[in-house]
Amino acid sequence: MSTEKRTIIINAPASKIWAVLSDFSNIQMFHPNVQDVDQLSEVDRGLGAARRCNFYSGGSAVEKITAWDDERHSFTCTVTEIAAPLQDITSSMWVETIDSHRSKVHIEMNYTPKWGILGSVLNVLVLQFALQSTFKKVLNGLQLHLETGKLIGKDGKPTARLSQAETA
Repeated sequence: MSTEKRTIIINAPASKIWAVLSDFSNIQMFHPNVQDVDQLSEVDRGLGAARRCNFYSGGSAVEKITAWDDERHSFTCTVTEIAAPLQDITSSMWVETIDSHRSKVHIEMNYTPKWGILGSVLNVLVLQFALQSTFKKVLNGLQLHLETGKLIGKDGKPTARLSQAETA
């Protein structure tokens, strides 16, 4: 099992960040690789919520919430479908209050590389770097979305500004 983690400090209260992160079916608002999302469950947030993230690259991933804590501003999901050399994937995000205006956002993924020894070598040479790069882009996209109110599009570029109704 391998673990990759990354954090960022964002100038926003934890509750504001959690409002965006907990909107599980709308990750495309800040994730620079996700074009759109198909909600796959009756619920769009909380335990049991499921989504298909459709990537700009043409691929997709199906994720289901397996742990949820509103008070601690955290969730964990299991990736059940993805075209990647990974298996047994769980991903968590959580927000930690620093003070009333700043918070630390964490992302962590636990996974097992496929393909035995070859997968382990691939993990060290490529996958760990690729995941760190993606995590950085996701967290930067979240920060930019929170700061500007804009949707974060392909390659992390801001697009249209959200209406007041969408940001409420």
